[in-house]
Amino acid sequence: RSPASVPARVQEAAMRSRVAADSFVPASYLRDQLLLASRSSENLVDGCVGGFSRTSSLADLAYVAVPGLTQRVVHNRSVVSLANLSDNFSEIPAHESPVVLTGGSSRPLAGAAAVAMLSTLMCGYSLGSMNTLSKPLRAALGIPPAALTPEGVAIPLPSNDLLWSLIVSIFMLGALLGCNATTALTDRWGRKTYLLWVTAVFFVGALLEAASALPECAVAGGWLVCFDRVLLLLLGRLVSGIACGGAAVVVPLYLGEVSPAHLRGALGTANQLALGLGMLAAQLLGLPAGLGTLQGWPVLLGLPALPALLQLLFQPLLLESPRWYVVMGNDIMAEEMLVQLRDRPPDDLEVQEELYCMLEAARRGHDLLQIQLERSLTRASSHSSCGSNLGAQSQAMGAAGCGSALPAAHMSLDDVAQLRAPPIWQAVATQPAVRRALLITVSLTALQQLSGVANLFNFSSTYLLARGFSDATCASVAVAVHASNVCATLLTALLMDYLGRRRLLLASTFGAAACAALLTLAAASPLEPWAPPLCIAAAAGFVGSFALGLGPVALLLPAEVFPAAYRSTGAALASSVHWTAQFATTFVFLLQAERLGAAAFVPHAALLLFGLVFAAVHVPETRGKSLDQIEKELSRS
Repeated sequence: RSPASVPARVQEAAMRSRVAADSFVPASYLRDQLLLASRSSENLVDGCVGGFSRTSSLADLAYVAVPGLTQRVVHNRSVVSLANLSDNFSEIPAHESPVVLTGGSSRPLAGAAAVAMLSTLMCGYSLGSMNTLSKPLRAALGIPPAALTPEGVAIPLPSNDLLWSLIVSIFMLGALLGCNATTALTDRWGRKTYLLWVTAVFFVGALLEAASALPECAVAGGWLVCFDRVLLLLLGRLVSGIACGGAAVVVPLYLGEVSPAHLRGALGTANQLALGLGMLAAQLLGLPAGLGTLQGWPVLLGLPALPALLQLLFQPLLLESPRWYVVMGNDIMAEEMLVQLRDRPPDDLEVQEELYCMLEAARRGHDLLQIQLERSLTRASSHSSCGSNLGAQSQAMGAAGCGSALPAAHMSLDDVAQLRAPPIWQAVATQPAVRRALLITVSLTALQQLSGVANLFNFSSTYLLARGFSDATCASVAVAVHASNVCATLLTALLMDYLGRRRLLLASTFGAAACAALLTLAAASPLEPWAPPLCIAAAAGFVGSFALGLGPVALLLPAEVFPAAYRSTGAALASSVHWTAQFATTFVFLLQAERLGAAAFVPHAALLLFGLVFAAVHVPETRGKSLDQIEKELSRS
């Protein structure tokens, strides 16, 4: 920065920091002193929008945008210092007056967030496109649930149900591949570049799904499967799933890194809302009055190509993450991106304070990593070949050969902590905090999908038609569950602020179990006049209960309960469990429904009750506690 853009008091403070008046001072050192002098050392920056400083409770938030994240340290839209965090959740603060959060957004930030969330919209659309569309699509593929004999007798075809389950669930296998590849690629390429590659993959997947209508196929009433169409659709679903898995990781990460700390929870809610709106749009368009016909289904499957093109068109609005630049050692570009995103002058106190926190984390990581590498090189020098410790470190850091490593400035603080810490499987055996954090996150993530909510999203129309409900009831259920999902997403952050994570999780799990029981009652008596309304209400209540607590809390906890050294590894494990459990429960549901009939959701209700007991015993309340406090509580358990 040119000296003219820095206030005189800042220049004077920087000049006084020189060791001697005639000593040589590198430009980088002088610039750092100018930056440090312009950053506040108070608990809160007076007059700053958002009240951010290095000692604010907002500085304790992870760089990820998930619903309810901010509510751990913010109550009634007010924030205090981290040292007095618990005091902010009492009725009468004893130590300091909280700062009320206002504003914080800007036009560049809003544009970047909106363009990024188009990926989430496409993901939700692809996730929800197989339910109301199932009847015409299965007919076009030659895999209806039953085939008619010349006498007009319907014969069930379980093999067709199995193939349809594979078409639906292969999307989750693709997402599993995509989410596991994201961490390495997004660190190497950058958040923006990787996000645009995800968009390109979405575009290809949508074209492949739409192209499944091209092969000629003679519809034979279910007796002859159109394998050319099925194979193209399977490939398209797999490719779209890979893109969705990547978007599910990189979009919350990107939003968390470009947004002010106090807006990460709100942007997380907006991102989940985009997912829900995408699913709702797919359900509405899949109705017979829309594109849910033998002629319209290719158009419906190819529609994600439009937001993909729109995202590529508006990609100049996507500004690269400043935190990624810091991790890569380019603090000049990090400051430039942060200034653009906040739409403020370079010498703004809060901008400099935010940049200071990013740079200090990188500097601490640099020092720790240099010490570790020096120790490893010392150990390796006594051997004629590569030592196992150094080789393992080089591999972990992405090195190409023996003893080489990426520059330390390219490593985040969490990456450095991972290099210094033992593997997570060893920590599980020796550290109670890691063991309980892994138990909580993996169990809740598995419960989230084994609850059966994905089966309502993907198979409600197929299941209810088989039980004897009318097409109108099936359409009403499909729309109601996704509308309930959207409404509940809007309420999540507000309820987390007043109820906390634990109580909301317990109430949500119990509500979902109760609604699963009511759905079973309705499915057992489809001809009763009260059955259709009860079915609609129970299905909507099931999904609404899930979206209020079990869904967002399970998504949020990995960022709060894992120690820093294992946070990214734990989140990756939870994400893998999420997609694996969703694939398993989706793939077997139609077989499960055939065997159990009206009781198809009874196993899910039983698992929810088991999860309720588990959550009551093992899941702590994290609201109003710092990450260090949470780790200490888990260590004492």
